[in-house]
Amino acid sequence: MELPTSANENLPVLQNWMARNSGSPISGTFEYPLYSDSRFLQSITNSGSPYNFFNTMPSRAETGIVQASLILRLDDHLPHMQPDHSKTDISRYHGGSIVDEIAALVSLCLGVRVRAGGVSRYFTNPDKEPLGVPVAWDWRPIPSLDLDKDRLVLPHVAGSRKLTELHRLGWLLRLSPDQSIALVRAARLYQDALWISESEPALAWLMFVSSLETSATQWNSENKTPAERLAESKPDLVKILKEAGGDDLVKNVAAQIEASLGATKKFVDFTLHFFPEPPMKRPRDNFQISWDKKQMGKVLRCVYNYRSKALHGGTPFPAPMCEPPFSNSENEYAEKGAIGFSAGSGGGVWLAKDVPINLHVFHHIVRGTLLQWWKKMANGNQE
Repeated sequence: MELPTSANENLPVLQNWMARNSGSPISGTFEYPLYSDSRFLQSITNSGSPYNFFNTMPSRAETGIVQASLILRLDDHLPHMQPDHSKTDISRYHGGSIVDEIAALVSLCLGVRVRAGGVSRYFTNPDKEPLGVPVAWDWRPIPSLDLDKDRLVLPHVAGSRKLTELHRLGWLLRLSPDQSIALVRAARLYQDALWISESEPALAWLMFVSSLETSATQWNSENKTPAERLAESKPDLVKILKEAGGDDLVKNVAAQIEASLGATKKFVDFTLHFFPEPPMKRPRDNFQISWDKKQMGKVLRCVYNYRSKALHGGTPFPAPMCEPPFSNSENEYAEKGAIGFSAGSGGGVWLAKDVPINLHVFHHIVRGTLLQWWKKMANGNQE
């Protein structure tokens, strides 16, 4: 069955779903382990989609112990297609396969570490092999995780989750190809950040920021033209360009430098536009950061400045922003990078005002912002 053109522009996770909905038959069914160190409640075995999730209910579900906690059963409705090798094309590239797309979206939906393994069972002929055939030709190593269970950088990533939160996967069908590609790329960055946050928190900062930047770029492209963004970020340059060559020159130059236009502003505007509610459980007032958007804008600009210094100058994110959050006997976790006047580590010293947020609460902001953006895209309302 030939898929509509719009379906062919999509990622495999959506192409397959759309093929199922249009009546394309199943060419095979595959099972993949989904590795995690979290515990899951329930299974989703009649999802109305090509994707079902079986809870393996591991006997020892503990933070830091990575196991095949879920089995993804994937019905393949896609015809075999060879990509065009006559030219370079990265329009849908994110570095993974359909199962990696699903694992990243599951990770974002649930807010836990999830990573896909290789196919472990293949169903091709239900009459001859009703139980399928065990296979290992797509073997992948079990993901590794290095952490201290008593001092977690992201303490709320640990614990159990309800698989009912995966209802968000249905929102994919309401996205445009460009939106779904941006979402999966952002989810992949978010997913990778979770896996390294305990061992390499400074790098996790970069990935979390990049996940928001990826989404912000897509959102911005839908709301403003490159010329409008150039006028907003560099009005004096636009004036010079207009005098030299009129509006056409402005448009041409804006198209050439589109990716770098107002990067900080784009990041801050996007995050504040889809800003989530504060965590349900918060520490006492002097350990909290302000949830006021004006104050949060200052915090986000500070974060983006550290991101730029890390990428372009080699200066890592400040150590106090990377350390496990201070907690009291009620397990209320501080949201600030430093809870005193200053903090020092690894040869650096920072005043408290220069480390205004820690990775623990920034993760809450990143995930909440991405989920809000996803939901509003699906509802056709990003205003």
